[in-house]
Amino acid sequence: MLSDNQFLRYGRQMLMPGWGEGGQRQLAQKSVAIIGLGGLGVPALANLAGSGIGRLLLVDGDSLSLSNLHRQWIYRASDVGQPKVQLARRWALSLNPDIRVEAFAQMADELVLETLLPEVDLVLDCTDNLASRHLINAACVRRRKALISAAAIGWQGQLQAILPQGPCFACFCPTDQGATPQGCSEAGVAAPVVSAIGSLQSALALKHLLGETLETDQLYRFDGQSFHWSQFTLAPNPDCSLCGGHHESDH
Repeated sequence: MLSDNQFLRYGRQMLMPGWGEGGQRQLAQKSVAIIGLGGLGVPALANLAGSGIGRLLLVDGDSLSLSNLHRQWIYRASDVGQPKVQLARRWALSLNPDIRVEAFAQMADELVLETLLPEVDLVLDCTDNLASRHLINAACVRRRKALISAAAIGWQGQLQAILPQGPCFACFCPTDQGATPQGCSEAGVAAPVVSAIGSLQSALALKHLLGETLETDQLYRFDGQSFHWSQFTLAPNPDCSLCGGHHESDH
């Protein structure tokens, strides 16, 4: 049973259909890896920690810089130079001391992914570069692990739920696609856009963790300049170098 304090803390979300006390207890049993504690990872962390996810595993090898502060709002100017992942862990526990938060002060690589993925129910890719997205996608495909992938640059953002029964990230973004796209340090990023995409990433995560069925063939894109959402239907790519288009639904 939930304590009186937990009823007070989570009461507003428990009022929603399909949530209730049972859903809240379910969230308390879940483990989520958040990879990247920058513009996407900060709002995702805030929402998941605040919602009562039982265990959060945070992965990031960066230290905080002054250029991060306009969009990564859990950090402070006095934190510059410190490891983001440790700062994020401290902040999350100050928000919700009832949850477990573990920090891994390193960039995601094959070893750390193979170590952490068996322990989690869901992965959030909040990284800011294409190479990391491909690495995380490949690890999740191998482990048949649910993944919510997001990206933001300039005024643009995109979001995709990647589950074993749907197309993977490499199906529509091949690893050999050519030139590496610009990052935030070259093209810039609008703080409201990256915060909105990170928050919606956590919304998909909560829906999945509560047992709702997510659309696995949809890519959502947002243009902050025109304030327009686009939705694209994806299909498994039989020529995908990673999954070859073979998914659970094929069997």
